[in-house]
Amino acid sequence: MAFLDDLKKEAEAQKYQEQVQTQSKLAAVSQNFLLVQVKYKDIHHYLLELVNQLNVLNLDLVRPYYIEGFGMIDDFRQRDYALSVDSIRIGQRDYANTLMLRFKCATDKSITVERNVPSQIDNLKEYLWQNNLKYQCTEYKNDRGLVSRAIFNVTNEIPVTIRFSADFENAKIFLQMKNFSGLTVSEFVYDANEVNSQLLDEMAKYLIDKPNKFRELGQHQQSMRELTRQARQNKDVSYPQARAESGPEEAARSTGFFGRLKSIIP
Repeated sequence: MAFLDDLKKEAEAQKYQEQVQTQSKLAAVSQNFLLVQVKYKDIHHYLLELVNQLNVLNLDLVRPYYIEGFGMIDDFRQRDYALSVDSIRIGQRDYANTLMLRFKCATDKSITVERNVPSQIDNLKEYLWQNNLKYQCTEYKNDRGLVSRAIFNVTNEIPVTIRFSADFENAKIFLQMKNFSGLTVSEFVYDANEVNSQLLDEMAKYLIDKPNKFRELGQHQQSMRELTRQARQNKDVSYPQARAESGPEEAARSTGFFGRLKSIIP
């Protein structure tokens, strides 16, 4: 029995050690989650002030956009700034999950595109949908009843979104800008501690076309620039694309993650 008693003690010691490690990890996760929430409050306060001021100032900010099938339009103007917060409930409290700054870029020009090939019609519909561009489509059918021609009247407003989300578990904040620099998506990653007044000031300057260093800030962006520099020097080496990965964010959204938080956050 002495040997079995030794095995039992060893097993109990291992279980205890695992429990200690689990509790330690949960405490770290909780700390990271609360750190992101503090940063979210700072971001929300800053963006709210920015929205209010920009709506009053009504700055004449002009942006060019290339619309497939139509061409370049160089007189879209920013307007109608708004801020929204998506929250999640943990226990008896609501916590910010994502922050979204929205505005429009509008032109007085009419945007009409015609397509006469079925595959091109479908491709244009997909292109407009992917870029969140509203449109009205008038379709014309041939003698066989198939659509052979379509005229698209595209809205003269382009929606722009500036979205903050997070990997709460690892205290990282993602910033996604959609339709700001053309019909593109730009993504940035920051450690939570990197989000400060300097970063937010530089982002605000970037949004209103003032001289800024916004794209230079953040360890992740600096690493990507270094990889790009090395890739240019050695073209036969493949480097990863500089973008925010969606995996950590989706993991942070999972029920399991927020379920664990409920056990340690009142």
